[in-house]
Amino acid sequence: MIYLERIYILLCILCHKLFYLNIYFNKSIKLYGVPQYIYAQNIHFGEKNKINEGVFLHARNHIYLGDKVTLSHRASLITESYDISTFENYTEKKHSGKAIHIGDNVWICANVIILPGVKIANNIIVGAGSVVTTDLNDEGYIYAGNPVKKIRRIGV
Repeated sequence: MIYLERIYILLCILCHKLFYLNIYFNKSIKLYGVPQYIYAQNIHFGEKNKINEGVFLHARNHIYLGDKVTLSHRASLITESYDISTFENYTEKKHSGKAIHIGDNVWICANVIILPGVKIANNIIVGAGSVVTTDLNDEGYIYAGNPVKKIRRIGV
């Protein structure tokens, strides 16, 4: 039974890669399940990225991933949301957003949510279940929480 399930997952990954061939072309990206993309043409991958099952990328305003980025199970990167700058915008369901930029050697752990306009520097780990609403600028640190905050240096 487990063998059949693994074959099914591999077939799903193959179909996904064929469907999104234009964004995976000439990139060394490992898929460990099937992610979900909205506005896939606005996703810009670096090299040697790893993407796990259930990752959700909403890229209306572009998502830029550096090299060696890992997106763990059910991580979500969302570049657009309701505009709540005025009550009228909110009631009329107007949207606004900004691009998300992820640096090199970044690990986005399971169930992390990254909101519009966030920039994450190189060599950062974002802990599981975190909500990232502001830029993470200090390289070499672990960030975690809701809202996210700096926890400690990596390896210390």
